[in-house]
Amino acid sequence: MRRIWRSMLYVPANVPRFVSKAPSAGADAVVLDVEDSVPADRKAEARAALAGAVPAARAGGSDVLVRVNRPLRVAVPDIEAAIAAGADGILLTKVLGPEHVALAAEMLAEAPRPMCVVAMAETAAAIPKLPEIARASPLLAGLLIGAEDLAAECNAAADDETIILAKRQMIVAAHAAGIAPFGTLGTVADYREAAKVREVVARSKRAGLLGATCIHPALVPILNEGFAPSEAELDLARRQLAAAEAAAREGRGSFTVDGRMVDEPILIRARRILAQAGEPPG
Repeated sequence: MRRIWRSMLYVPANVPRFVSKAPSAGADAVVLDVEDSVPADRKAEARAALAGAVPAARAGGSDVLVRVNRPLRVAVPDIEAAIAAGADGILLTKVLGPEHVALAAEMLAEAPRPMCVVAMAETAAAIPKLPEIARASPLLAGLLIGAEDLAAECNAAADDETIILAKRQMIVAAHAAGIAPFGTLGTVADYREAAKVREVVARSKRAGLLGATCIHPALVPILNEGFAPSEAELDLARRQLAAAEAAAREGRGSFTVDGRMVDEPILIRARRILAQAGEPPG
């Protein structure tokens, strides 16, 4: 089972002072960016910096992904540099469809260490293809919606229901394919509004999202706490699974916990909650 990243911190790969601070942020994953945060005339510099940035970012225990560019002529050397630096995977931007993912995964399959893909859909044309994209490769670990790019194309606000609808479609497609949906149902851009961010994260978790990206280290602990199972959720999950074992010993197929009927879908959720916390399922 792949690690589920509650927090994914973007860091420009060509800015050493940001890279050096990344390990102390506590993010589950650091996303070294050679795309949007890097000017066009600094792409080669950022790509070359990955050799030192990947091990530096990993020093705090985070997994390390590299956000790569489009078009293909730029993406290929980006992916090659990510492989050579020993990254754990790539964030594939502006995904066109399942074939796009499959081609990138073909390159990663030749890497000396296991690598994965997180695919970011950022165009209106990609949204109807989300179910196919989600099943494009065994190396695909998760999906994201690029809200700003999609909103610009749709002439919508990035937090409008139009974009949230696309994110909800992505959630269903990802879970159906057995991969992780990432993101939030709303913006977490302003790290100074901690209470608002917590509300957005809580709403996003209820919708089925498992983690999110951020651009400021101050948001990392909020994402880690918000997307992690709460103590109340863990306690209920443990008691539901214990009750299931007791019922099975007594030959009973139905039982209640806290006055509510428990059946297999509830037990599936309970096992998943314990797995997210790193606990055995009982």
